[in-house]
Amino acid sequence: MIKLIGALLIIGGSTFIGFLIDKLERYRMNDLKNLQRALIFLKGEIDYMITPLPVAMEQVGNRIGDNIGQIFIYAGKQMMKKTGYTVTEIWKESVNSHIDNTYLSKEDKNILLSLGNALGYLDKEMQKNNIDLSILYLKEEIKRLDMHHQKNGRLYRSLGILGGLLIVILLY
Repeated sequence: MIKLIGALLIIGGSTFIGFLIDKLERYRMNDLKNLQRALIFLKGEIDYMITPLPVAMEQVGNRIGDNIGQIFIYAGKQMMKKTGYTVTEIWKESVNSHIDNTYLSKEDKNILLSLGNALGYLDKEMQKNNIDLSILYLKEEIKRLDMHHQKNGRLYRSLGILGGLLIVILLY
């Protein structure tokens, strides 16, 4: 009876790990989509609404919500305080303090940090071009991640179950 319970726990645990790995990829894809939406909103605020950057950041953050939105809200609030820091420094601080609450990778973080180098520093057209480049990267990354997930999502789940069964067979 104890062996049966142990075997079920092993299979259940490995199955959970397989499903968890699959779910983490979906969470990252959702965060990338939210980030893409946020950048599109930010571009619209800068281009069409001609909103000041701090206000635009807060509005975008409130629209997006989620953990991605917190990056924008924090940056907007810090910019409104007028503490003497540059937009790049504030953006970097915001990304570094909130990136751990997301499922974004180091590459995604680097893209966000490079976006901050142009925010508030260059003219409106250059900011829009920089945001467009970031959106293009996100589109490509989402497409690549979606293809990878379609290809490997089922594999992770199956390997979790089969890996658990293999361990149980080898142990008993």
